[in-house]
Formats: sequence, structure tokens, C-alpha cells
Amino acid sequence: MVGFFKATFLRRGLMTRVRRKSSLNCFLVFGFAAVSAFGQVSAVRSGSFEVGPFAGASYGIDKFHAMAGGNVTYAINKYILPYFEYSYFPGIPHTVSGGGCSATLSTSLNDVHGGVHVRLPFLKESPVVPYLVFGMGVIDYPDRKTSVSCQGLSLTVPFQGGADFTINAGGGLRYYIGASGRFGLRAEAKVYKPETGPFSNDTFGKVELGVFFQLR
Repeated sequence: MVGFFKATFLRRGLMTRVRRKSSLNCFLVFGFAAVSAFGQVSAVRSGSFEVGPFAGASYGIDKFHAMAGGNVTYAINKYILPYFEYSYFPGIPHTVSGGGCSATLSTSLNDVHGGVHVRLPFLKESPVVPYLVFGMGVIDYPDRKTSVSCQGLSLTVPFQGGADFTINAGGGLRYYIGASGRFGLRAEAKVYKPETGPFSNDTFGKVELGVFFQLR
């Protein structure tokens, strides 16, 4: 009788350990599956909008510009994101001289353009998303007046404003913050090339840093 109870208790203990081990194995399997699935979720959600202000600086026309603006981006899928962007470059007065004459120049610019962000496809899913960018639009500059001094004479010369077709290209980096990925930081660098107007022989670069909010 004692042997019977002893054997019964041993069998029950063994079965309990087997059940616990099976439960632990199932938990680990589901846990690894969940982590793996989470790791494959794209930070860029198809059909989502991203809205983001930014600020930065450029160098080229007028030598140096502080600038600011904002853009709206739509994700066709996790690789292709068309966008619309506006930037304002306030005029920085500077003096150009030569031949006994000097002129004070200042040109403020409005950049309005659309384009596409192309996510680099060969990198694994992560909160850090590098991309290439290409855009085209117009650089608009208002009518302005310039002070000119030449051999003791001073006069004001008017310059007509305009809107010049411009292309741009560069690259950037998005960093999605938090588990939801609805908020993040974005850094970008571009080169602009006006194709028409008085700046058509010039190129200028822009570096910007901003935040973005992802909308569904």
C-alpha cells in the first residue's frame, strides 16, 4: 500500500513538472514569435501622413541663410513617400564691391516644391530609416531695391522679383521614437539647382533638422 501511494505521488509530481515545462516552452515560443513579429513591423506605415516643421541653414545664394519651413509626406507604401514642402530663406544683407563701386545685396527666397522620399530598401526594419530625396518646384523672390555707391555717387537700383524653376536632390534620416512610432526626428541635406532666372548659374545647399508626427 505504501508503495502504491509512493508511486502515485511520483507520477503526479512528474506530470506536474511536464505540464510546467510544456507551459514554459509555449510561453517562450509565443514570446519569441511576438518579438520577431514586432521586429518586422515597418516604422513607415502605408497610407499614413507625416507632418513636420523644420529649421536649418543654407549656403550659396546670399552666402548664408537661416531658414525654416514644413512639409507633408504621404506613404504610398513603406518605400515610396511623395511629399510637398515649403521653406522660407530670409535675406541676409551683404556688400559686394569692385572697380570703385559697392552694392548692398539681400535676397529673401520662398521655396515651394514637391518630390519623393525613397527609402533605402536593403536595410532591415528598425527605428532608423535612411532615405534619398528628389524634388522640383520654384524658388520665388520678391521685388527688391539695392543701394549702390560708385565714385561718391549713391543711388537705389530696383530689381524685379520672379519665380524660377528649380530641382533639388539629397538624402536624409528619420528616427522613429517610442513603440507607436507616431513621432520622431528627421535630418536632411539637399543641393538646389535653379534652372531658370538670374540664379541659374548657381547652386546652393540646405541642411535641416526637424520633428514629424505620423497620422493614420
